[in-house]
Amino acid sequence: MSYSIYYDRAFVRVGDKFIPLANSGSNNCFEFRGNREVPEKNWGVLNRKHAGQVMFTDAEIRELARQYDQCSQESGMIYKSRNMAFGPGEFERWIINGMKNTYTIEEYHSFGNRFYVLDYSPEDIGKWVKHPFSTVEELLDILDRLGTKREISIKLENNREVRRPVKRRTRGHSLKPGDLSEYYILAGTGTNLKNNSVTMYFVKLTRYGLKYVFSRTSSAVRPFRTEAEAARYIKKYKERLSLFAAFKPELICARPVLYQEGEASV
Repeated sequence: MSYSIYYDRAFVRVGDKFIPLANSGSNNCFEFRGNREVPEKNWGVLNRKHAGQVMFTDAEIRELARQYDQCSQESGMIYKSRNMAFGPGEFERWIINGMKNTYTIEEYHSFGNRFYVLDYSPEDIGKWVKHPFSTVEELLDILDRLGTKREISIKLENNREVRRPVKRRTRGHSLKPGDLSEYYILAGTGTNLKNNSVTMYFVKLTRYGLKYVFSRTSSAVRPFRTEAEAARYIKKYKERLSLFAAFKPELICARPVLYQEGEASV
């Protein structure tokens, strides 16, 4: 089955409007990077039913998001990762949240990104024209010259990723089991990498699975102050956690000790 995977967003702020750029590709299409075959990825404007339009207001973005989410649910062909489809309302929120982390054209350019307007109106792909720009004035001039062409889009030269400034988090004090005389953990029975049944105690989610420990009083286990807090976490990450075990909150009233860790992957 062929479906589209949406990997990333790079919304551009132009005055009080936005250019909703998204990076996507078909699960069945690949390209070569050096000697490696990698999934196809391309940038394009989220402008369903508005061909040729590249800038939208906040309200228009929200309406676009609703339409895209409806299409996602009706077609079942829009995924957030390989083998993982967007759930009801998820694609709508994904698009709307793109307006929370935006930069101007000039800012994106200063981070090392290069944009261009692609005019793909000629039938011959060899005659498609790229119009590079690095400022909002240059973009508006290009759009003015192209007029009302429907066959245009905005893209990044790097078709696989966008560069953003590195945000350094301030070091804060994270909650440790030893900080509390009483706390809750997530406990569940699942299988390890050798397919053996184990009782696991949740440490953290990782990019490819989760980390767990075998002792309920391990210093590595993730503590929760209340049962309600632990239950909310299970509900929030239900889809990912359920791949490994049916986790439930469990009360701990003991000092932590160190034990061997394990790891599970999808």
